[in-house]
Amino acid sequence: MTNRRSWVTLAAAAVLSSSAAFGQVDIQIRARQLPGWDARAREGRCEIRLWVDNRAEVRMRGDAIFIRTLEGSKGRDEGSSCSHPLPFNSVRGFEIRQTAGRSPVTVAQEPSRMNNYTASIAIEDRQGGGDNYAFEVTWHAEADIATAPAAFFDDVRACQDVVRLRFQRQNGRGAYIDFDRFADRQGQEQGRGQGPGVSSYQRRDRGPETILGHGSARSSNETRDLTYSCVVDTRQNQVISGSYQYGAAGLRTDDRYNRRRQLR
Repeated sequence: MTNRRSWVTLAAAAVLSSSAAFGQVDIQIRARQLPGWDARAREGRCEIRLWVDNRAEVRMRGDAIFIRTLEGSKGRDEGSSCSHPLPFNSVRGFEIRQTAGRSPVTVAQEPSRMNNYTASIAIEDRQGGGDNYAFEVTWHAEADIATAPAAFFDDVRACQDVVRLRFQRQNGRGAYIDFDRFADRQGQEQGRGQGPGVSSYQRRDRGPETILGHGSARSSNETRDLTYSCVVDTRQNQVISGSYQYGAAGLRTDDRYNRRRQLR
């Protein structure tokens, strides 16, 4: 009888554990290309189609679409497509128009420089059973092209490339970094030129900015969390410097290789 009770307790714990793990699921896809795809167009749109049960968050950056299931069954893409990747700079007029789905779709965060031009869209479907959702996303690039930096220079990826190169020079082949998808940005706005008709890039002091992010460094015998940072010249669209540092002590994956060189 005692063994049976223990088995039931363990089974219930496993169910609860799997249910808890079922939330916070991430799916990443690349949007299909609509006819007339033009990576350098100044206007763009996406047709987002997905299935959602309860709560989900959709993030867009470039031509990547991320679906995070916050509550309920795992959400899925149903054939999302775009005419043009969301620019990595100079986005304005960001709007959505819902065309299907029984509950409202809302913009939780418009793409901006401070969030690395990542749009966040919230869906809450509390009616049970899930439903198919569709919405059209449209945007424009900065109207004053002469004052806008290159719309397709991804400074976060450029920063990660610099950090990755430095890491590989220090640790050699077989070691690598998994970067988190999103990073933070620190910059200064001087508040000059706030009058009407002045573009956001004229108002912004287009000097150096700092990009901060997290990742995980791995080798054959060690895994360590790290943080990285870069200084980026936003006028020249160049990474000035990049560095990384480790967090807590490394997690050993195989004691047989402890004598090998540690990550550095």
